Amino acid sequence: MVEIMELKAAVCDDSAADRYLVSQMLRKTAEDMGIPVRIYEYTSGEELMKDIFTTHDILFLDIQMQGMDGRETAGKFRAQNKNAVLAFVTGVIMPTPDMFRVYPYRYLLKQELAGKGRGDMEDILREARRRQERVYLKAVYKNKMMQIDTDRILYISLRKRGCQIWLDQEPEENPVNCNSRLAEIYEELKEHDFVYAHNSYIVNLKHVIKAEGNVLELADGTALTISRSRKEEFCRSFARYLGRKYNKKQ
Repeated sequence: MVEIMELKAAVCDDSAADRYLVSQMLRKTAEDMGIPVRIYEYTSGEELMKDIFTTHDILFLDIQMQGMDGRETAGKFRAQNKNAVLAFVTGVIMPTPDMFRVYPYRYLLKQELAGKGRGDMEDILREARRRQERVYLKAVYKNKMMQIDTDRILYISLRKRGCQIWLDQEPEENPVNCNSRLAEIYEELKEHDFVYAHNSYIVNLKHVIKAEGNVLELADGTALTISRSRKEEFCRSFARYLGRKYNKKQ
């Protein structure tokens, strides 16, 4: 028998009416999908951060709030919780490049929730469930076996013998060396949103915040060149990834 773990969802909005709408829609969708969910409501970013150790699986976050707004709250939240599915909920504000640094999964317009929100809720719940099933990369270096959470990998590059794995952690802890060949690692990870941007490295599309011309930028500020030979493949893969992540069901 497979046990279905309860999801913890936070709804942070200074509007009581909007909190109620999001919570009720989430509760009804989860019930229909057979997914147990516990919902926590917060009236401000400050209140949410006081309860950060609850370890939420999902966060619905209003962008425009009094005091700590959604952008600042998202940054503080992500510093403590890197795995939660983050959905910005807004009436007018559209995403800016800097907001992608906190890895939002979706932007929801409040005025469309009643009509189109059901499909978004289903996608968010499925993604939260998927993230409970972690994917790990096994790597060997100097006879030591390592198991690395792939969601934490920014990119993987060639080295003289083997590869270097760059993680979303303190610079002094990077990179992690391993003996595996890059081509072998790619075969393991290509179904998990890793793609070649250059013959010398593969990148995790979850951490790409923008790609302009021949340069891509990762969430930690790292800029990498997209080679001419890999550009078409990279752009096609990135477009598919963004389409799965942000396209709304009509």
